[in-house]
Amino acid sequence: MMVVLYVQLMANAFISLKRLPYNDLAWHVEISASNGYFSGVQDFYTYPENLDVLGADFYKFPQSIQDEVRFELGDRTGKWAHFVLVRAFIFDLVGHAAIEFAVGNNATSPNHAQTSFFIRTEVAAINNLGQQLRAWVVAHDALLIWSPPAV
Repeated sequence: MMVVLYVQLMANAFISLKRLPYNDLAWHVEISASNGYFSGVQDFYTYPENLDVLGADFYKFPQSIQDEVRFELGDRTGKWAHFVLVRAFIFDLVGHAAIEFAVGNNATSPNHAQTSFFIRTEVAAINNLGQQLRAWVVAHDALLIWSPPAV
């Protein structure tokens, strides 16, 4: 009798942002993320001020136990070319935090793609993401890669 063990290695969780070439006041941005088991990537257009506000909101998160920070573009119904959601929230009364990541390209089959998952993390790590995001908006030529500590 042969016994086969299946071991799944968990990669590190991360969120990454990269500015793509685009000659306009709006930025063409690619966001990618993973919780170690699931991952996704989506490009979108936004103004740098929107990302700076998001960074500031992450940095001062949470203001209360019910507080959430939400960055959302497009929608899931296909009225837009894409859907992007990055949401930080507290998920229990002890103050444990998570980031929801959901993206989709709203394409038709067989080109349609979407993903949705959560990254469990600490509030201090979300604050650090805010600090890194605000710095990236100023010096946007480099790739931003945020990796929370394992929880």
